[in-house]
Amino acid sequence: MADQKKIPGRTAFRWGLLGLLSLASSTSAIRAQQVTTPEQAFGFAPGTDRKLADWKELTTYYQTLAKQSKRIKYEELGKTTEGRPFVALTISSAENMAHLEDYRKIQLALADPRVTTEAQAKALIAQGKTVLVVTCNIHSTEIASSQSAAVFAYRLATEDTPEIKAILDNVIIVMVPSQNPDGEQLVVDWYKKYLGTPYEGTSPVVLWHHYTGHDDNRDWYAFTQVETQLTTDKVINAWRPQILYDIHQMGAYGPRIYLPPWVDPIDPNIDPLLVSSMNSLGTETALEISETGKQGVLIDGVYDMWSPARHYMAYHGALRVLTESASVNIASPIDIPFEKLDRGIGYDAKVAAWNFPDPWKGGTWRLGDIVNYQIDAFFSIAKNAANNRARYLTDFYHINQHATEQKYGGPYAYVIPAEQVDHAATARMIDILRRGLVEVTQVSAPFTAGGKTYSAGSYVVVLAQPYGPFAKTLLEVQHYPNIELYPGGPLRRPYDVTAQTLPMLFGVNADAVADKFAFQGKRVSWATATGHFEASRSAPGYLLEDTDNAGYYALFALLKDGVKAYRLTSGNESAGTIYLPRQDGLDVKLKAVTAKFAIEIKPLTTKPTGTALLVTMPRIAMYQSWVPSMDEGWTRWIFDQNSIPYTRVVDADIRKGDLKSRFDVLLLPDEAPRAILHGSGGREEGGGGPKPPPEFTGGMGDDGWANVKEFTEGGGTVVALNKASQLYTTQNSAGVKNALDGIANKDFYIPGSILEIAVDPQNPIGFGSKPKVPIFFELSPVFSLDDAKNSIATYTSDKPLLSGWLLGGKYLAGKTALVDLKQGKGHVVLFGFRPQYRAQSEVTYKMLFNAMLLSNSTATDLPSK
Repeated sequence: MADQKKIPGRTAFRWGLLGLLSLASSTSAIRAQQVTTPEQAFGFAPGTDRKLADWKELTTYYQTLAKQSKRIKYEELGKTTEGRPFVALTISSAENMAHLEDYRKIQLALADPRVTTEAQAKALIAQGKTVLVVTCNIHSTEIASSQSAAVFAYRLATEDTPEIKAILDNVIIVMVPSQNPDGEQLVVDWYKKYLGTPYEGTSPVVLWHHYTGHDDNRDWYAFTQVETQLTTDKVINAWRPQILYDIHQMGAYGPRIYLPPWVDPIDPNIDPLLVSSMNSLGTETALEISETGKQGVLIDGVYDMWSPARHYMAYHGALRVLTESASVNIASPIDIPFEKLDRGIGYDAKVAAWNFPDPWKGGTWRLGDIVNYQIDAFFSIAKNAANNRARYLTDFYHINQHATEQKYGGPYAYVIPAEQVDHAATARMIDILRRGLVEVTQVSAPFTAGGKTYSAGSYVVVLAQPYGPFAKTLLEVQHYPNIELYPGGPLRRPYDVTAQTLPMLFGVNADAVADKFAFQGKRVSWATATGHFEASRSAPGYLLEDTDNAGYYALFALLKDGVKAYRLTSGNESAGTIYLPRQDGLDVKLKAVTAKFAIEIKPLTTKPTGTALLVTMPRIAMYQSWVPSMDEGWTRWIFDQNSIPYTRVVDADIRKGDLKSRFDVLLLPDEAPRAILHGSGGREEGGGGPKPPPEFTGGMGDDGWANVKEFTEGGGTVVALNKASQLYTTQNSAGVKNALDGIANKDFYIPGSILEIAVDPQNPIGFGSKPKVPIFFELSPVFSLDDAKNSIATYTSDKPLLSGWLLGGKYLAGKTALVDLKQGKGHVVLFGFRPQYRAQSEVTYKMLFNAMLLSNSTATDLPSK
């Protein structure tokens, strides 16, 4: 590890007299001899060029530290997606470690001012410790923090300086040394495999979290992934920390490190006292890093504080402090000329400014530099947490008090009626709130609220509670503000997505009620949605609704089990209703799927007549590009969770041809056409980094694309999601164009918002949908068609925004969002939105399922016998 440059000043002398420092150093040296160093454990110092410790080595080292030091507790919280240990380290003084449960109870008491009076809080604050949660390496290609964590732990285990002693006495640190151990191991293995070759330092060509890749830090309200659940349940919710320090890396060509203050906008549901505290801590940490002589320290740039997908802590009374350090090629140094440094929101990396006073001058940038910056940031934050222990605990109590008093306004409550189209989605939404510690009551008797009567079984979320802000930001409509780049200038594009209104995404009704009302009920731990089926020997068959996702999961399971099924297209039932005629073993199979999925299967008294679609199980090919697509991973997660069978295919499989003999559906996840057709020549689209090995470059190519067209001509169905749809607006468009081609971002831009479309529910792709549906639009195409009959869903106005931010609505009016093109004997279904966005947009899942089922649906008259 490169030497850490220090300069004399107030930081070096803050902790006491030089004589005391010398004595402490002697004691520290004795202690250090008894504890294994990272260099002894790994054979190199963390931060050494081209050297990385993998997850097996790291967990072994942490277990060794815990055995050698009374200051460290090692705990395996559970298993990762791929079965590796997911661990946390609790670090504090030996005396504090002996009373951890007492300190945790203090945290819980301060977290709820409804049961803890001001006087009681004052006494608890005098006893309590600042709890600092540290999360490392959630993005596994951002490898430095997985190595830095070992240095943090070793120094805290061995040093006895006044500075370290103050941290250990006043702070309880709970560190998650990697939030993505599977990815950490993947990246280290990949890096070592190509070390010393022309491909050294390239990123893996597969997702570096098994399902979500880089999106794993945007799961902090959906809670889909086991790693998110373990961190939330067993670290954050268990401890209710005052501060969370989240360690990341960013691109190589900007500042060397970023810290808060965050750029505007700040979600108004985040307490202003918390915002001020984050501003103060981030600025103080930036100052202390700069005092060591390090350059390129940025505050108030790039990153906003709008979405709970990244900022769970800020809705739970705690500071979230983010650092983003400039990256290298995994662990290989890079040379960066000063003139190549870039610019972004709030900075120009070549120009000094109030928030970036000392630009880095370019040169060689190393893994050791990242580690050193992270060490400085960590110990500065930990010192601050120690120095200001009483203030952080006092503010924590008052921030939670503000929430219980609704100091900053909002409706009294949200009511989720018992009558819902999709009961499983409703239960999932309730469970998200509960995992976020929101109190939810299920009422036991009818009541009236806001002039409306609600039945027993409805849910009530009163917002005057400690985590009411979390509930409010998930349930309300988002209004992302317009921010001008300069007065009278163009609007600044948002950093990330701008909407997360769960009732819209889940297709669940939730009513905001302004005034207080009376109700009776019981707090729920978790919501449940159960299936219902009663066998009827006399029934000629059964009906299964297609209006909720569980009905589709059940249909896939039944088709896989050989059950004959129809989708009704005429008669008294809604178009698309699933008809299951009497057949051998049907009742047993229906009982099995009802036990697994929250569906209701109704017996028929008479056999339906008329027309229908006979549907059989489609053979689904899911395309995996060697430019990893997070959308592909989310899709796999949804399919795997619900036992929908598929086969992953890569470029070589597509180029092999003869797709129709093997598959009925080819699913192209959201990805740029360039990546699909031509692959990538470097770390980033367009090159600039080390090249991946040749077997992972080139995309499906012209030959593969020709095979895809042959597939549809022969009767196959291609389903292209979001940006992948532009393959068909640019490659032999067949009557479809992207209406946004040639329109600049300053005129039209939607980085992630919820819009409304009108859907044709009589069309097989629209089966089960309401006539008006919310969709998640994220950098999506918009279609113009030569033939309107190919349109399945349209934008009916220039103001389709339901939640979030939209620039240029006039370009949407009258255009198409969902297309079904006939191509030979087959279909090409183009989605101009993300129908399964991050496993959240449940209301549009059915359109994706319908598109896949279309491939194996045959129009027929229902048999009379």
